[in-house]
Parts: sequence; C-alpha cells; structure tokens
Amino acid sequence: MRNLKYLVVPFLCKSSLLQLSTYNREESYTKVYSNQKQYKIEPETIVFSGNSNTKLASEVAKCLGISLGKVLLERFADGECNIQVLENVRGRNAFIIQSTCPPVNENLIELFLFISALRRASVKTITVIIPYYGYSRQDHKLAKTESIAAADIAKILEQTGIDHLVSIDLHRGQLQGAFSTSVPVDNLSPYITLIYELNNHPLKLNPPNELTLVSPDFNGVSRVKKVQDELRVAFPNIKTKLAMIYKSKHPVSETEISLVGDVNGKNCLIVDDIIDSGRTLKNAADILKREGAKQVMAYGTHPVFSGKAALNLGISNLSKIYVTDTIQIKELDKQILHEKLSVLSVAPLLAETIYRLQKKESLHELLGAHNL
Repeated sequence: MRNLKYLVVPFLCKSSLLQLSTYNREESYTKVYSNQKQYKIEPETIVFSGNSNTKLASEVAKCLGISLGKVLLERFADGECNIQVLENVRGRNAFIIQSTCPPVNENLIELFLFISALRRASVKTITVIIPYYGYSRQDHKLAKTESIAAADIAKILEQTGIDHLVSIDLHRGQLQGAFSTSVPVDNLSPYITLIYELNNHPLKLNPPNELTLVSPDFNGVSRVKKVQDELRVAFPNIKTKLAMIYKSKHPVSETEISLVGDVNGKNCLIVDDIIDSGRTLKNAADILKREGAKQVMAYGTHPVFSGKAALNLGISNLSKIYVTDTIQIKELDKQILHEKLSVLSVAPLLAETIYRLQKKESLHELLGAHNL
C-alpha cells in the first residue's frame, strides 16, 4: 500500500498547525506557527494515554516534546480492567487521551477507572480528551422508553471526577449542554487538517476551481456550511456550492431519496462526521454519480469503519476518502482502501490545545468560526 507517512510527518513538525484569526476571518489560515515551535510544558502538566489510540497519543506527546505518563493498563483473565498510575501525580494537572471507539464499552470502563485512579492519587485537575465521543449519536429519544446514552455517559464522566472535557467534531454541538457548568466542554473543529492537506496536495478539479460540498442528510447541512466557510477563506479562488441528499429516516424505496442542488458535471465532496458502516457514503456517491457528478470524494472526521465498511467504500464510486486519526484504523482496512484513503493527523491540534489549556489561554481559534 502507499506509504501514508507524508500525511502524518508534516503535522509532527510543530510548524504545521495553521492559526485561525480570532478577530478577522479574512486572515484565517494566512498565519502559520513559527518553524519548529518549541512547546514549554510546565512540570505540573502530565499527559496519559488509554489503550484506544496509543499511536495518536504518542504523536501528541512528540509534538509537545514530552513523554507520556507511565501507567499500567492490564486485563485480568476474566476480562476485568486494572489500572495503576506509575507517576507521582499529587497536585498535578493530568490529561487523559482516550477515544471511546469500538470496543466502546471496554474503552469507556477503562476511562472511568483511569479517572478514578488519578483522583485517588490526589491529582489536582483532570482534563479528558476524547477525540471521538462514543454514543454521541444517541443524543435524543426516538421512543418514550429509550435512554439518552450520550447524556448518560456525560453524567458518569462528571460524577467520576473530571474537570474539563475536550472532543473533536461532536455529532451535535448541543451535547456540550449535557454537562453541568462546573465541567466546561470544548468541541474542536477538525477542518484545519483538511485545509492543510489540500494546501499540500491540491485537488485535481475538472471543471477547475469548482467544488460542490454535499451533506448526506438534512442534519449535516450546518456542518457542510461550516466547511464551506473555511474553504472560502483558505481558497478564495475555488467556487463552492452546496447540495444535500434528502431522505426519510427509514426509506423503503429510492423514490423517498432525493437530491437538493445541481451536481451535473460537478466535482463533489461529501462531508460527514462519522463513517460507520460506509453505506451512507456509498449510497450518496451512487446518487451523485447518477445525477451526473463528474467525480465524488468524501471527508469523514471519525473512521469508525464497522463490519464491512472498508469493502463498502472500496467498491463505491468515491475516488478519494479523507479521514482523521481520532480512531486508529485497522491495517487490513488501510490495505483494502489503498490509495483511496488519506489519513489526516489531529495530533498537532490536540498538542496546541493541551499547551493552551496549561497556559490558561483561549481555545477560540481552535474551535472554528462557530460550534455546530
């Protein structure tokens, strides 16, 4: 398979993170942090990693120029999790990096016990960084007797003893309201990674300088509009338009699925937050091709890739798929998708976030123009 290092290595240089202007959006993406920026991490700050995405956590630590905190994470024969913190954390500010991706329940329990172990070791503050927030799609009731799992997980995290939560591209921004005011939540915008990738590897557009951004459903329109705003600032020469695929929740026939917008002869980029089974993107690509789209690409922040997702995407009409490394992708899935797949690293984004939080600086520039 093609070596994906070129997508990760540039981000590991601290020069790679583009700075968004707090006051003037016209200045967005025009300033780059100074070459080989050296972070000064305070002795009171310590960063730990759970088992869900150790590769990402290691890259974050490399960006910061530190080593991850030592911790023993083990499983007993019956599957129970045991966590022992091997660092002196008394009076220190701890950061835990742990995506609650599949196996989601196992990673959640590990996170809860990790928080508890730190609290029992007299840590001063705990900031949990959850790049992918599992259960985020269960954020409202579809039936009277259903739980609202996203809010329930928030309550458990809060009761376990966290002081701050950071996530990336939450399924819906209002999930931040599930936490009390004593636990602030920051929802980072991931699109800086896409901007950086397109700066270094421009899209081959035909017709040139025209791109139609497509939402695969009604709920994703605001997300697509946000990407359009970011692209207009970063690439003013590219003319962007919007389209949307409208479908009922459980369509029984193709007549219940329709396209809003003109894609005939256009370059299309489908934008979504989660790629799970891959069927949504595959079906969306089929519809766009049927309506005359010239080429169809996709961006998805969180590559859950359940079941046969890689196979579904591999045989789809998608010519390119951009994802981030909030979830570690299986090697087999990378081999199946081969050159279709580009993995964009969020490590510098998280490193900058940790640095600003320990310095008590604003994260406004890292949240994007507005939360979804």
